[in-house]
Amino acid sequence: MRQTMMAGVMGFALAGPVAAQQLATRPVPTGRVESYSFESPSMGERYYINVGLPQGYKPGGAQKYPLLVTTDGDFMFRGVNDAVASLDGVTKPVIVVSIGTAESDGQLPWARRRIYEFSPAWELSDPFGQEVSKVCKQIESPAGRCVGGQERFLKVIVSELLPLITAKYSIDPGDLGLFGVSAGGYFVSWVIFQPSSPFRKYLISSPAMAYGDGQIFRVEEEYAKAHKDLSASIYLAAGTLEASDPQLEGIGRIVSGMSHFAGVLASRKYPGLTVTTEYHPGMGHTDVMGTSVVRGMRTLYPK
Repeated sequence: MRQTMMAGVMGFALAGPVAAQQLATRPVPTGRVESYSFESPSMGERYYINVGLPQGYKPGGAQKYPLLVTTDGDFMFRGVNDAVASLDGVTKPVIVVSIGTAESDGQLPWARRRIYEFSPAWELSDPFGQEVSKVCKQIESPAGRCVGGQERFLKVIVSELLPLITAKYSIDPGDLGLFGVSAGGYFVSWVIFQPSSPFRKYLISSPAMAYGDGQIFRVEEEYAKAHKDLSASIYLAAGTLEASDPQLEGIGRIVSGMSHFAGVLASRKYPGLTVTTEYHPGMGHTDVMGTSVVRGMRTLYPK
């Protein structure tokens, strides 16, 4: 038997590839993804949009689907959409929409835009603010557009993106979710307390809670003074390796800030609020995102 097998292998090697065989190109199987762009009149920027549709989606059908909006445009869409798609049959089918810059524009525009659009206005005199200021100089952020764009960006999402998307796709307006990672995670945390937010589900990975010199805690405190309830489902996650990172935790307060945020919310005892916090072992800032999305989807969108 061994000799027969070896003879077959040797025969194949000696024969070489058959001349008639050639590689033929075919469409990339990207799944049900549709992409667009639009010019924002309020921000004066062009936004690039991707829409990931679940299996079985039929345009104009009677079924209404939950919507998960993810920040960071092309740079995060594939990872988030693939993670959501991997849960087909496990969680509710969800439409995923990303908004942000185009990958083809490169990383510098992406970095400039995300720092400005996700952040509050602040003096940048605190340790994290000083680091942000250095980065803005390095990436040559336009004058007046280093930080401070979060309110304008939320308006873009709520007043410009959502009307365009809900007019085209079968979306349940009462089941809207928002996802963000790092600076985007801080932004999503801030959106929770904004009266203009239409979202009720928030999926947050490794939020940089040092933005605005801890502004998120002041915003939460002001909300608590004026409200007896918070109708929201929140999933928070970070990687355990982030806890010992001198930049991410030492300056950005990702793990400790997220933990404190979860604890403060729990202390409010809001009847309509659910918060789930997880720390994923052996994972860092980048690789934890996919796990955060999968675990967050299982938590927020159980079938």
